[in-house]
Amino acid sequence: MNNIALQYYDESKNIWGLPQQYKDLLLYPIMIADTKYWNLFFKLLTYPKNFIAEKQIIKMSYLKFVMYALPNENSARSIRDDFIDFIKYITKENDVYITEIIKEKPITSYSSFDIKVIINDRVFTENDLDNIREIILEQNGLGIEYVEKYSPELEKSLIYANKRNSVNEEDQITIFSVLSGQSIDEIKKYTVYQFSKLFERFLLLEDFRLYQPLLTSGQIELKNGKIQHYSVHVGKKGRYDSILVDVDEFEDKHKGLIPPRKRKIRS
Repeated sequence: MNNIALQYYDESKNIWGLPQQYKDLLLYPIMIADTKYWNLFFKLLTYPKNFIAEKQIIKMSYLKFVMYALPNENSARSIRDDFIDFIKYITKENDVYITEIIKEKPITSYSSFDIKVIINDRVFTENDLDNIREIILEQNGLGIEYVEKYSPELEKSLIYANKRNSVNEEDQITIFSVLSGQSIDEIKKYTVYQFSKLFERFLLLEDFRLYQPLLTSGQIELKNGKIQHYSVHVGKKGRYDSILVDVDEFEDKHKGLIPPRKRKIRS
């Protein structure tokens, strides 16, 4: 997260489902039951802009990028309407609109005009929206670092790996309901962030309950000799952590089977 957005962001608010605040604007978390806005979250905020190695793309704001520069089957008007709808949901404000300020004519590039987002008579610039986007990403369990780590080749491998044992949102909610003993109506009260954290912890707990007695009694053996305890701190995972292997760990497991890495020797 950039330093300006970080000044406003309060991580402790996420666990309680409280809104983040940017300047005088409240940003509410997405609720697990609001599928429409969870889909808009991905559609509008999760493109890796900096992956496109074009100078004008890298220099432009994310708002300009998503509204004007992205090749997509939707019209600019549709993107604009979706963005306004999403901002209304996130801010709980009804008076939201977007305006373009022409700086030079004729318009020859994206730098020839500025975009302003007006929320209940408060004016937010493109830079403000960049900061707001980063806060919303973090608030809902993703983060700008996750988005910008995008790699086409690794993404293909990740999609292939997830096909074998992935579950969809409906499956996750059903599993969570069974494990927690909570009804679907009770689960609806959770934010996306809260649900993902609780779901991850329940899976750790179930794995521990299932495998630890078998490991202790010697009925099974794990490669690393232990199973992760459900009470340990679980840090933020990288986009491709599930398919990447640490080099040192790989070498330790395959000593004698692979040649040593070349090392630079000072003369």
